[in-house]
Amino acid sequence: MQKETFYRIIKNHTLLNEETLPELRQLTTAHPYFQAAWILYLKNLKKAGSPEFDATLKKVAPMVPDRKQLYRVLFSETKKAASGKNYLGQKEIQPPDYILGNTDDQSSGNNLIDKFLSAKPGSLKIEKPHHEGHLEKKENEMIEKSVAENDELITETLAMIYLEQKKYDKALEAFKKLSLKYPEKSIYFASRIEETKKLKNI
Repeated sequence: MQKETFYRIIKNHTLLNEETLPELRQLTTAHPYFQAAWILYLKNLKKAGSPEFDATLKKVAPMVPDRKQLYRVLFSETKKAASGKNYLGQKEIQPPDYILGNTDDQSSGNNLIDKFLSAKPGSLKIEKPHHEGHLEKKENEMIEKSVAENDELITETLAMIYLEQKKYDKALEAFKKLSLKYPEKSIYFASRIEETKKLKNI
């Protein structure tokens, strides 16, 4: 199929007939992922009343990214080429004609920009709200709460991490809290406390 013929069929799918069917079949065989060709081929099969339509539709539908569009193309009534719509049922957009007008409008825009640039800007003052001191106090309290350790969150693993990071004071505190939290392991934690004190003094 010639490129020009294909484009004409896309713009006016009323040109689809028994003669275009083998050409579209050949095009889809040569280019199996050419979605526009498959859509036109399906439309041609449907228009010709071919028994292959259902089987081909089942094969092609998963390959088409927009099945709603496929449905519109296949099951819409044929549109006349004079309506200005393409095979997808979308109105073709013509590029606008640009007319260069007077340059007076551009100079007035430049004058506005020149005025803005030549104007002396006043100093900008940003006033702090009166209740800002109260907000800072609340923020500081929230920061302190977030940094504070919760006794429920202290685990042996956290204590060992403190020990590996050489944060001996925090490790000692964690082992002491764990000793109180788990009295059945108090001997184990006492030995860990002694080890940590030795490491701290080195």
